[in-house]
Amino acid sequence: MKLNLPRLTYQQIGNIADQFLTLNYPQLKLPIPIEQIAESKLNLKIYEEFNLKKDFDVESFLTSDLSTIFIDFDIYNKFENRARCSIAHEIGHLILHGKILSKLQISSTVKLGDFLNNVDEDEYGWLEYQAYSFANQVLVPKKLLFSEIKRLVGNIPNQASLESILLLLEDLSEVFHVSTGLMLRRLQKEEIVKSNS
Repeated sequence: MKLNLPRLTYQQIGNIADQFLTLNYPQLKLPIPIEQIAESKLNLKIYEEFNLKKDFDVESFLTSDLSTIFIDFDIYNKFENRARCSIAHEIGHLILHGKILSKLQISSTVKLGDFLNNVDEDEYGWLEYQAYSFANQVLVPKKLLFSEIKRLVGNIPNQASLESILLLLEDLSEVFHVSTGLMLRRLQKEEIVKSNS
C-alpha cells in the first residue's frame, strides 16, 4: 500500500512544530504539557491498551477518525518520558498526516494490524520518521533548547563529543522530561553534538 507521503525535511517539520506550539502553547514553559495539549486543545481522547507494544510492536496509534490515541498500558503507566513522546508522536501524525490517516480506516488494533501488514515499508519509514521528528521538536523546541543550554553552561557547544556533554545531556533530559536518547538526537540535529552517522 502506497501512501503518497510528501517528503518533508527535518527543518520543514521543525517549522510546523513551531507553528503548532505558537497556536496551542504560546507560553512555552517547560516541560511542554503534551498530554494536556492533546486533550484540552486538540480534543483527543487517550486510552490505554494492554499489550499494544508486545502484540503490534507499536507504542501508540491514532485512530483514522483523528479523535483517539491508543497507548500501550505499561508505557503509559511506567515510563512517563516515553509516554510523552508517544503522545507527541501521534499528534505529529494528526498534524502532518491527518488527511492520509483519515482514509485508512484504522479504528482498532485489528485494523492497525491490517495496515501494518500491507503498508509499503519505505512509506511507513517516512511516516514514522516525520512523526518522530515532529515529536522531538515539539517536546524540545529549538529556542528553549538553546536557552537552557546557555543557562546551564553559558555557551552553545559546536560539534562537541558525546563524552564532553554527558552531564549536560542528563540535565537537559530532566528539564525537558524526555529520554536521553531523544535529547541526544535533538543535540545532534542542531549540530551541538557530533552525529554518529
